[in-house]
Amino acid sequence: MGKYINVALPEEMIIEIGKTIEKSNLGYKSKSEFVKEAVRTSLKELAKYDETKKFEAKSKK
Repeated sequence: MGKYINVALPEEMIIEIGKTIEKSNLGYKSKSEFVKEAVRTSLKELAKYDETKKFEAKSKK
């Protein structure tokens, strides 16, 4: 895997992530693991959205 960097998040968000990890049985072992998965999911969704917009633009021509 690549190089890691630090990312700052609001304290309230970190607390909420911690609560979510503790109360759920989703298998997250750490806040970092949760955040990495959330970012991956968001990037995939944005890529799908971008592809949909490109398709719609081509369809209108």
